[in-house]
Amino acid sequence: MDTTTREEDTREDMREVRISSGITPGDVETILNMAASCGLFSADAMLSAEDMAWDCAYGEGEEAQTFLLAKVCDAQVERIIGFLCYGPIMYWPEEFELYGITVDPEFRRLGIGSALVAEMTRRIAGERGRSIFLETGEGRAFENARLFYEANGFSEQRRFCKQFISMDGGLVYRLNIDDEDADGTFH
Repeated sequence: MDTTTREEDTREDMREVRISSGITPGDVETILNMAASCGLFSADAMLSAEDMAWDCAYGEGEEAQTFLLAKVCDAQVERIIGFLCYGPIMYWPEEFELYGITVDPEFRRLGIGSALVAEMTRRIAGERGRSIFLETGEGRAFENARLFYEANGFSEQRRFCKQFISMDGGLVYRLNIDDEDADGTFH
């Protein structure tokens, strides 16, 4: 299912933003460049993102992780302006992890990231998922990311969560999913 939203650019004309799942080999370089240019992905996270992207691009639909892409049409050519990658947490079938999200700087603060999170939440709720975890940094460079996650319903976990252990000593956030979230109604 594609989710469509309309956003205004600086010329005050409307551009349609389409959110869809799946990536092709031709999308991988764009996704990795976006991840690298945001400056918030560690070297290890970049290696993981590359592995997941290539697995999904050449996979047969059996991959554990899912990429959601936000695209606009510029001069009759679709362009990726944002992505989100998530997947299930091994051995915890109702728990998921948001691996990474970024939006092209030209399209930030227009609701694209929130639309990606909403679509991920809708899909996970449809799979009977109960929670989405993520890890982010503590430093000032991650302040906007933390504010974004909090604005989208994630809360910092101040206690140990056996389903999700921070790998890099960062902060762990969690979003609890209600049954109504499968219908696109978020609380």
